[in-house]
Amino acid sequence: MNLQVEPPEMKINNSSPPSFSLLPDEIVVNCLARISRSYYPTLSGVSKSFRSILSSTELYAARSHLGNTEQCLYVGLRDLESSQWFTLSVNPNGTLPDSIVKTRRKKKKKKTTEQLLVPITSSNLPSRSGSTVVGSELYIIGGLVDKGPSSAVRVLNCGSHTWRDAPSMNVARRNASTYVYNGKIYVMGGCQGLEDESWAEVFDTKTQVWERLPDPGSEIRKCFIYKIAEIQGKINFGNYEEMYAYDTKLCKWESCVRDKFATVLRLDCIIENVSYSFGSNYRFGFGDFFLHRAFQWFDEKEGSWRKMKGLKSLVRKYLTNGGSSGNTFKLVSCGGKLIFLWEGYMEFNLNNRKIWGAVIVVEKRDGGDVWGNVEWVDVVHTVPISCYLSECLVVSV
Repeated sequence: MNLQVEPPEMKINNSSPPSFSLLPDEIVVNCLARISRSYYPTLSGVSKSFRSILSSTELYAARSHLGNTEQCLYVGLRDLESSQWFTLSVNPNGTLPDSIVKTRRKKKKKKTTEQLLVPITSSNLPSRSGSTVVGSELYIIGGLVDKGPSSAVRVLNCGSHTWRDAPSMNVARRNASTYVYNGKIYVMGGCQGLEDESWAEVFDTKTQVWERLPDPGSEIRKCFIYKIAEIQGKINFGNYEEMYAYDTKLCKWESCVRDKFATVLRLDCIIENVSYSFGSNYRFGFGDFFLHRAFQWFDEKEGSWRKMKGLKSLVRKYLTNGGSSGNTFKLVSCGGKLIFLWEGYMEFNLNNRKIWGAVIVVEKRDGGDVWGNVEWVDVVHTVPISCYLSECLVVSV
């Protein structure tokens, strides 16, 4: 006889579903550390405890331990009296936020621009300050305070977006040039130029101590620093006419080797050991030559700069939206891609200017050519006409 056995009755649990917030903090931190940082602004609205965890040092220590750090772009805008810092808000894949894409598809005739540069709170800082990145911290050095140079140093923790004061410099400076090498910040120029002042000094980020560098002499003091970079343990700096270096091992100043620094003067950023720039080429036409802007890469085999392909439309948009007016532009590498920002103008509005942005994917094809594919290009912020694009720095957090 076949007996049919009734399955046991399923008991329904009417209790409330398990909550993510009931998990121990260390597990929550471990979970959040595996998520792209671009989701954090949305997650911070879940609860106060989430906001606290998302700004904690433990979270960013966990991200570093897991090797899940991301490169983020920090942008400085300034006017004559102060400066403000922003982060570029994009999706984890580098594209525009969905809300912006949908809004712009609906409003083709009357376009309203949502700002992609998100301001960092309480970052009203002096204008004409130097800036550099050490680890996950952004250092703001000197600047104009009450129309005079300042020796103050402010530090932004790019994980928690909190500010702190660092020890002041020995000398007040504005528009100083900075460079980080072996965990030390080298600061040059920006002072009044008096012989009894330290034209250059160095800050040890581990010991938090400033140390004066030897006097370089009047010739170097007068040098206009267009670019600064490290080559074989020497801090090279200068312009297309004057080039000098500071030997960090021997602690002495010297003339720079021109052939090595000439390439550095032109480059804007590096991706996988390839140098990139947005520079000027001379083209011939109508019996004469004219200046032409182009994205370029440095070919180590040929020892020369070559034009990137596939970016004609982006160059055209740059030229027709403020680039031809000689406005400031910035080209940086972030997350393995090129990010290009420039100052534009607004038709029928002389009181404001646009800050444009574009993300470029770099591709090396057969034959040795380097191509650029534009993921997106759009206005990222609108500012008063007195405001300028001053800095673009990449921080790993």
